[in-house]
Amino acid sequence: MGKEKTTQEEEEKDYIDQLPDEILLTIFNKILDAKSLIQCRTISKRFNSLIPQIDSIYLNLSHRKIPQKKPFFNIPKSIRFLQSIISPNKTKSRLNNNTRNILHYQPEEALKNFDHVKSLNLEIPSSEEKNDKSFLKWTAEFGTSFKSCVIIGANSISKNDNENSQSRIESQPLILSDEELKLRIVWMISSLMAASSRHYMLKRIVVDFPTISNVVVSDEEKRGKVYMGAEQLSELRLNSVNDEFKLSLERSVIPDLRMKVWYVPKLELGCGLVMSGATLVVIRPMVSGDQAQAQAQAHDDNDVFRNGFDYENDEEKKIVGEAIGEMIKMKKTYVMEMTSF
Repeated sequence: MGKEKTTQEEEEKDYIDQLPDEILLTIFNKILDAKSLIQCRTISKRFNSLIPQIDSIYLNLSHRKIPQKKPFFNIPKSIRFLQSIISPNKTKSRLNNNTRNILHYQPEEALKNFDHVKSLNLEIPSSEEKNDKSFLKWTAEFGTSFKSCVIIGANSISKNDNENSQSRIESQPLILSDEELKLRIVWMISSLMAASSRHYMLKRIVVDFPTISNVVVSDEEKRGKVYMGAEQLSELRLNSVNDEFKLSLERSVIPDLRMKVWYVPKLELGCGLVMSGATLVVIRPMVSGDQAQAQAQAHDDNDVFRNGFDYENDEEKKIVGEAIGEMIKMKKTYVMEMTSF
């Protein structure tokens, strides 16, 4: 009887409760998912007191919609003009949707459960229309305002059926047709709209959560990513009172822009795939005079790739890395400018 009682006591013994707080916090920080962590708080008083102290959170906002009461902003005349050129109906819907859905969410409500969060990853619904054939990714960096955006896209990615192909970039006519140019303008505007909406959402968060030092806002389809590190967040907090935050625009203003575009009609990759209409775009705020010269010296094109894209898997990361590497070797590029919107 004594042995059976000892065995029963051992089975009923709560070994997790014997772990020190430091180890439990390490475990909770590995969970990341905010919903799961909030559920863990209901297990015990100890868990409830420890979980608010974790410093890394992943928050999926896919199902936290708030009914829309009114449009969030008026599309500038310059963009309405582009819409009429490209596609009067589809483009208008696409550009509006990039900003419409993101602000239907209240991440502040979920984050109020966590007092010490330092690293925050927000995932929102993809508001862009998906085309199964096209490929598009973007990554943007902000401080108080827009700093840079990189876009990589292709009309399609397919298997290279011509095993003996020796096609080189240098031998191709690297000319954008009017239709190809219009499509890429849509890519640029829609990506910038989505990025500026995400940045605006962050303004509503970082001031109330001063411990956050690293934040990424991505989407379910891994299409676009806004990144802000400690320096950018500090800049945003210092200037948030005096910027356009209090306006009803509900997205951050995009300044005058300068865009550098690489284009290859047919980019053959070493992995056996072909990118049709491969395009790489680097977008920065436009400056003039001595500032422009200083910017050119301080920022090499490679600098804007340091934050990377949001990838589905390692294979996609390899494809994008090789494509960027091949295109930035090209001497022929397009340079465009766009006014603030």
